[in-house]
Amino acid sequence: MLFRIVSALLVMLIFGCSTLDRNASLPILLAFPYQCSGPYMGKELSDEVVLKVRIAHEKWLKDPKDPQGQQANFCRAKLSSGKFQQVDLTFAVFQMAMLAGANFTGAQLNEAQLQGANLSGANFSHAQLTGASLDDAMLHLAIFNKTLFGEKTAFRDGMLYKAQFKEVDLTKIEGLTQSQINMACLDLHTKLPQGLNRPEPCSEGIQN
Repeated sequence: MLFRIVSALLVMLIFGCSTLDRNASLPILLAFPYQCSGPYMGKELSDEVVLKVRIAHEKWLKDPKDPQGQQANFCRAKLSSGKFQQVDLTFAVFQMAMLAGANFTGAQLNEAQLQGANLSGANFSHAQLTGASLDDAMLHLAIFNKTLFGEKTAFRDGMLYKAQFKEVDLTKIEGLTQSQINMACLDLHTKLPQGLNRPEPCSEGIQN
């Protein structure tokens, strides 16, 4: 835990003093306990490969016995600036993936595994994250505009430095703490879990 705290402080310094490096492998990722494996570990994937995986995943969702279907597994893959708008990624695996700047606008990420992923600057506007796990995820500057968080969505130890929450209901999120919320930017329409207090407004003024 001490290592994570120290690492988090270092990351905050990095993000406060430099521009977002979407391909950087940040030190905090080394502390995460996830031992996932997959065919794309360490590989930078093209749009063509991502599309192929998405199509196979959609077939798998419709019929797990379809020989052409396969659950999407992007464990430790490099997908910075990936385009996942309006895509059904229910149950998809993104553990430890590099997804900085990825676009998940309108995507279905219910029950998705995003633990330890670098999601800095990712856009989750209008996405569905019911049951998704974002434990230990790097969510600096991520955008959650009217994002749907349902039962069992988990944010344990997720880093929310200047993450933007606008018109979202956070009351059902598991593992969310006051220290996490204090780093984030919330508008006045965002609902907090019982026992947590609204932080001071961010300078960006999204509280309006």
